[in-house]
Amino acid sequence: MKRVYSPYIAGITVLLVTVIVTLMVEKNQSREFERQSRNEALTYLSAVRARLEGTFNSTIYLTRALTVLVTAQDGISRSKFNQIARELMSSSHHIRNVALAEGYVINYMYPISGNQKAIGLDYRKLPAQWDAVKRAIDTGQTVIAGPVKLVQGGEAFINRTPIFKSAFSDKPDSGEYWGIASIVINMDTVFEEAGLPDTDSKYRVAIRGKDGLGEKGAVFWGDGNLFEQNPERLEVTFPNGQWQLATIPTEGWISSRSNSNWILISGIIIGILLAALTIIVQRNSMRLQHYALHDPLTKLPNRLLFNDRVSQALAQAQRSRGQIALAVLDLNKFKPVNDTYGHLAGDYVLEQVAYRIRATLRKVDIVARTGGDEFTLLFVNIKSLDNIAVVVDKLTARLLDPFIWHGQQISVGVSIGIAIYPEHGQDLTELFHNADSAMYEAKHDPNTNWKIMTTEKSKLSSVTQTADIS
Repeated sequence: MKRVYSPYIAGITVLLVTVIVTLMVEKNQSREFERQSRNEALTYLSAVRARLEGTFNSTIYLTRALTVLVTAQDGISRSKFNQIARELMSSSHHIRNVALAEGYVINYMYPISGNQKAIGLDYRKLPAQWDAVKRAIDTGQTVIAGPVKLVQGGEAFINRTPIFKSAFSDKPDSGEYWGIASIVINMDTVFEEAGLPDTDSKYRVAIRGKDGLGEKGAVFWGDGNLFEQNPERLEVTFPNGQWQLATIPTEGWISSRSNSNWILISGIIIGILLAALTIIVQRNSMRLQHYALHDPLTKLPNRLLFNDRVSQALAQAQRSRGQIALAVLDLNKFKPVNDTYGHLAGDYVLEQVAYRIRATLRKVDIVARTGGDEFTLLFVNIKSLDNIAVVVDKLTARLLDPFIWHGQQISVGVSIGIAIYPEHGQDLTELFHNADSAMYEAKHDPNTNWKIMTTEKSKLSSVTQTADIS
């Protein structure tokens, strides 16, 4: 049979290799062209971002001087405010005006000319601005809003920094809320200094992130549809916010890929075949590996995988001189469940037991099903025995809660034995033996559901769920 099909196999193999090599050469050429085109676009966008961040950030940090002075003096006089505001505006031609609200009402403004309408405004009565103001107060951080429509006319960015009555010995911005300082930044001059719009450029630019919300914010510069055209993107960051820049060539992305139908069709067919084959092989391999290392009912690791994890944990504990714990958990009165309610009910109980154990343990800990109604647990990075006591108490309480099967309550008992490395064993065999012995002692002790092996002559502690472990 092999000889009958060998020519076809060889022919198909040659065809596949030939087509794949052809596609790889064509694809590499196309990728190189696209990479170069995108790198050029990214270089242009990086320059825009650098200018925009430099201009914008240097302006918004000026407001900190005003907030520090107000905090230090627990207020500010109007003449002092005017003096500082005048200095701030002389430091940056992008600042349109400076405002200071004591509480929520704007009562300081510079310059007053042209901004009279803003004086006396209560932020709480301005829905378009209140969200950003409230976010600044709640977070105690500077918030950039905008662009927003100003009451006094026009659009701009507003840099708002909350002010708190912090004593010098206190944590900054930790005292009672005093008010909020605002700097209105001229959007047009900021963008002009960043080179936007650039009528001579071969790239189109759009910006989104109104109110500093990044990619989640609305588009406020350029064509919003540009973000749907696979653009190059960069983030413009400033305190507690960011914008997202996007750019594409004015004529759109140009591809050098050949339009030969036979190459495309061949590539698609080959891709589908290879993809399907890869998926089938990989999934089958993973499924076989999973079945080999996991319990099919509970999906927990089996003994083989658990032993491997314990060996790794022991090696790590030896290197770091740390502690790990191995626990053997056995369900009591489980056989009557199968006898009374059937094996489906028994399987359901085992699945729920596995779920409750996983939900109780830390993510770094491991649980495995190593027998019919037996589970083994691995606790790593143990700081004290008290940590184990808390987890095991919680685990015991959850497992003793009844299981509901078709409206009927099913209860099982639980016995747990615990051995600690290095006190109760130096290797997996010794730890498991001692934990198993401790489990059987707990099973025959009506006063407890779990015990920890003692170090003295391999005797068992009579630690109960409520005992203090030291």
